[in-house]
Amino acid sequence: MSLLKDRINKRQQTHEKGYVSFTEEDLNEAKVNHQINAEAYSLLDAAMHTSSNLTAQDKQGNSVEIDDVYPCSEEECNEMDQLLDKAEKTVKDKNDKIFQDRLSELRGIVSWSREKHWNFQWSLILGCVLSVLGMVYIYNDAKSGADRRKSELKQVQNWVERDTTIAYDVCPAEWMSERLDSAQLHKAARLANIKYRVTDYDSSIVKYQARLDTCTSRDLKKSYKESIKNYEKKSKEYRAQYDEVNNMKFKKYQKMIVKERKASFKSAKKFAIFLWIFVAYLILLIPAYIYYSHQYGYYITRHRTEAKVLGGIQKVAFAIATFFLGAGLAMSLLPDTQVTTYYSNGSTSKHTETNAANYFIIAMKFIMICIGLLIFAVTSVFIMSYATIAAIKRTYDWSKVTAVATAATQKAMDKVKESGIADKAIEAAKVAADKATEVAKGATDKVQEKIQEKKQNKEQK
Repeated sequence: MSLLKDRINKRQQTHEKGYVSFTEEDLNEAKVNHQINAEAYSLLDAAMHTSSNLTAQDKQGNSVEIDDVYPCSEEECNEMDQLLDKAEKTVKDKNDKIFQDRLSELRGIVSWSREKHWNFQWSLILGCVLSVLGMVYIYNDAKSGADRRKSELKQVQNWVERDTTIAYDVCPAEWMSERLDSAQLHKAARLANIKYRVTDYDSSIVKYQARLDTCTSRDLKKSYKESIKNYEKKSKEYRAQYDEVNNMKFKKYQKMIVKERKASFKSAKKFAIFLWIFVAYLILLIPAYIYYSHQYGYYITRHRTEAKVLGGIQKVAFAIATFFLGAGLAMSLLPDTQVTTYYSNGSTSKHTETNAANYFIIAMKFIMICIGLLIFAVTSVFIMSYATIAAIKRTYDWSKVTAVATAATQKAMDKVKESGIADKAIEAAKVAADKATEVAKGATDKVQEKIQEKKQNKEQK
């Protein structure tokens, strides 16, 4: 025997999906079989046509979709209640069980529509919690990166003054990490990195020149020539850059590196702030989603189609996420590499050996699990955000807020007009434009005079 709680939960789910145990054809058949209650059955039929989901054509027809029986607003609930009250008063044979069952069910629909119901999903909340944990980890990493860049900036600002120049022929042509503990070491690494690029482009020129010398295709020759031309251009640019950096005095070089480090620190700080705001948004989204998921039944009915679309998106996305998670976890079941050793006396022994294939499987397992969790988390945040924002937008009358903002803006504009500030600003702009025009005209006249003088000098010569 099923528990009462289970029966209530099932009933709740059927209401959310738009459940009705009988059709309009059933009412028409009952009307024919119980002519004494024909008028009451007609009123029940009218109650089934109160929803605004019905089109004019539907209301004139002989059938109604199950979803369209449910009222979509409080007004429709009142209208449906009135029709049901009238049907109950009109019925002549009060022992008509079919009528009483239909009336009771329709009253249950109205009752459910008037009540508030929790409509949130724990799976979405779990996905959002995973998003919060992941974003907190990324935020901490980004914050550490910003702090590190700030420390590096101070390190550059505290450099001890010392000039360094390295002849191009002496400088090594290898890639080096730029050290920040001293100006000379940093500059030496910067010059080595620039020369590395020059050397790389020069080797590419030699390689493509050799291909050009042996090539017979006209199109390939053209392509090789263009590549050589681009490499020569890049090589000259970096060679000039080497001389420019090498000739920099300490102050100028330090100023350049400080500017680079400030830009890097500013970018890292902005990214960390963005992540902090996003984490705060995700944390606030969870209670907001739960709070605005407590909606009236008619609200759920009104947006049932939208909920079905979101449910379809969720179903597909979660199925894909489950596939990746399942595939990643299934890789743990793959057997290890078994190696058999043969001995001279004819005996053998087997043992497990770790090789590159095992590391590849571990990496693939980790990647597939991460992809599955990412799809699960992103889908949860998207659906929760959409549902919450839509609920906030529909719950409140934003036209009043818009009207107040418009009135305040208009009032401010009227005050500006009354004070004459706008007229003064326009007049000042006109004066400035006139002066600019005069200056431009004077400059043009001077240029024309010089051109005329040059022409006269040429004619005299």
